[in-house]
Amino acid sequence: MFTQLFGYYLLDKGVVTLDQLGQALAEKSTTNVKLGALAIDSGYMTAEQVDRVHDEQKHVDKKIGDIAVALEFITEEQVKELLTKQKTSNIILSQALIDRGYISNSVFENELKEYKRIAEFDEGDLNDKNLAEDIISIYDLYGLAEKDFYADYISLLVRNVVRFIGDDFAFLNVKSGEDIIVEYVTDQQLHGSKTSYTAIGGDEKAFLAFASRYAGEQLNVCNEYACTAVGEFLNVQNSLYAENEANLNNIDLSLLPQSASKNKIFTPDKKQLIVPLSFTFGNMYVCFRTCG
Repeated sequence: MFTQLFGYYLLDKGVVTLDQLGQALAEKSTTNVKLGALAIDSGYMTAEQVDRVHDEQKHVDKKIGDIAVALEFITEEQVKELLTKQKTSNIILSQALIDRGYISNSVFENELKEYKRIAEFDEGDLNDKNLAEDIISIYDLYGLAEKDFYADYISLLVRNVVRFIGDDFAFLNVKSGEDIIVEYVTDQQLHGSKTSYTAIGGDEKAFLAFASRYAGEQLNVCNEYACTAVGEFLNVQNSLYAENEANLNNIDLSLLPQSASKNKIFTPDKKQLIVPLSFTFGNMYVCFRTCG
């Protein structure tokens, strides 16, 4: 999550603009290297094994490397080797900003040092920072009695966005009471002792791009199939969250059927969190709230 967290830090401090960050993210997305691709390139796994691991990740909240080791496709030492190679991708965003002249090498060095100091990063822990704490800080959830619930859910959602959609996005924030009109929306409710509601959507272009990435094919019309693709992403998110709650906290949650709609208004307030994700293809908005 280094790209998103450091990107938000630079944006929040005014070091870069949203447009500059978006352009750098677009450039980064063309050079981002996935662990599965590195494993294939190194001869440690076959394409079929990587596909099997990706399918398995839709059912368990685990990293690619952990699943591959559990399936005995690869060893822990090989995963460590690949992660060492993959960590160089952390500097791709910053390098893109430098190459475009948006920041200098000295600015990058100073801001990175300051960010690591504030975020209390260990050198070997850039990708595994406690995302929940950052979500609480970014969206100012300190006053919420259920802040940990919100943070855990959104943290998982962000991880799943990176896993299944891509990491070419930046965190944004919205002002309290600011209405956001969302053109296409898919939503679902989790029912139980932690009953909650989640909706995700955007304008036609962003919604189609999001759906296309999850479906693994180019979609050109916001029809039932596109809504189903986004709905399936949301279903995977909620299924994984429900499984985590059952395993970790002995809480049973059931998923209600998804629904699709158009032209909904998202308004952030004390109980309803709006998380804007600014992708290179446009903005997607996640609306999350507890119910009761």
